[in-house]
Amino acid sequence: MPPDLTLPPFVSNPDGVVFDLDGVLCDTEPLWAEARFAVAAEVGGRLAEEDFHRFYGANTPQWGSAMAEILGHPDADEIARRTIDRLEALYRSGRVQAIPAGVAAVRRAAARGPVAIASGSPRRIIATLIEILGLADVVDTYVSCDEVAGGKPLPDVYLEACRRIGIRPERSLAIEDSLAGARAGKAAGMSVVVVPLPGAPSSTGAAEVADVVLESLDELPLAAR
Repeated sequence: MPPDLTLPPFVSNPDGVVFDLDGVLCDTEPLWAEARFAVAAEVGGRLAEEDFHRFYGANTPQWGSAMAEILGHPDADEIARRTIDRLEALYRSGRVQAIPAGVAAVRRAAARGPVAIASGSPRRIIATLIEILGLADVVDTYVSCDEVAGGKPLPDVYLEACRRIGIRPERSLAIEDSLAGARAGKAAGMSVVVVPLPGAPSSTGAAEVADVVLESLDELPLAAR
């Protein structure tokens, strides 16, 4: 794909690219919601849609604690474990909706330079999705917010991903769909490309934070090296 000269030059020629996962490479918010509602029912509690704003961008200890508090359950670790177990089962049942433009963009980026995934999902879930999406041959570096000090919008997960693949944040792209993720990429000093996920509450406000907003990652030009 030839570079689109209407976009800033840095978008087509970064040192490397770090992709968010949920909402960028696959639409998993509905399955996360299904898993959380099911766990709430199992423990005799109740979640409302507005509660989910506390979970966006959070790492597992953060959202596990928030979820346990809302449900009135004494063990946040158990709530997190149940949710992750149910989520993985949903993923492996074949219900993951891939975002083809995102998957193709990872392959284009990997063909020209370093790539990584930086996600709020646990490592086990990231690995499962990389397998399901057929990206294991091009993505071998991924960082979970569970491995750093805190979830998005803190910059930690992006900084660690850049460190692991040996790129400078200020010369690299963060690909996001959510407000929390866009803020994390900016805080890390990266240039942020946002592709809002239609209808996803987590995307609200992300476009205002981004350096570049695209309707699809098919529009992301990456110059050959």
